Amino acid sequence: MITSRFKDLIRRSFNSLGYDIRKLEDKNCDLNLYRDVFPRDSIANKRFYNIGAGDFRHPFWTNIDLRSKWYKKAQGDSEFINFDLFSLKKLPIPNNSAELVYSSHTIEHINDEAAQNMFNESYRILKKGGIFRVTTPNINIEVRAYKNNDRSFFYWIDTYSMPENYNRIKIRMPMNKASTQQIFLFHFASVVSELHTDRTLPKISDKEFDKLFSTLDYEEALNYCTSKCSIRTAEKVPREPYELVE
Repeated sequence: MITSRFKDLIRRSFNSLGYDIRKLEDKNCDLNLYRDVFPRDSIANKRFYNIGAGDFRHPFWTNIDLRSKWYKKAQGDSEFINFDLFSLKKLPIPNNSAELVYSSHTIEHINDEAAQNMFNESYRILKKGGIFRVTTPNINIEVRAYKNNDRSFFYWIDTYSMPENYNRIKIRMPMNKASTQQIFLFHFASVVSELHTDRTLPKISDKEFDKLFSTLDYEEALNYCTSKCSIRTAEKVPREPYELVE
């Protein structure tokens, strides 16, 4: 039996070489379960919605995301609604029609108004008894890692220190040459990190970053950093998630 520690060692070894380890699954293994649980018309009309879907694909789901060159293939191959969360508009979906709404690692990239609108719209479109599931990184753990200068927490450093990888996501230097402050900042407010290639927005220096987190409540410090970001600037530079699919 392969232990979780051994699995983690294998993952990190391949990760250091620039490879992501992903578990292969039968893409159609759950289709009969959907057919057993949900109405036929919901399946036929794909009334299962993934907000901020990226490259997610499922034959019964509809992806909701902003059209992007980074996810061009996935957005072209699947059912897709082009939607800007920052517009604060209504989703083009009828009331009380959705079976499931899901959003993973999205709300940490949008402002409070956009997040509230996303929650409101999800509630509006859900059927009575429908499910809305949201997953997001634990920012408390990341703040603690930054304050303790625990660079081992930011396990993707080695991957994005290799030229073929840091050039692909267009950061200014190998990630292992950056400070812990800039690595953490890049993870939640990338365009104001000194790692980001865009030069149109002012960057937050290590000194300013440390001052923010030493003088403000950490939520205020986080909000200050994200308030300096521009989604339009972020869209110009392709990004990929650091998280590996286990």
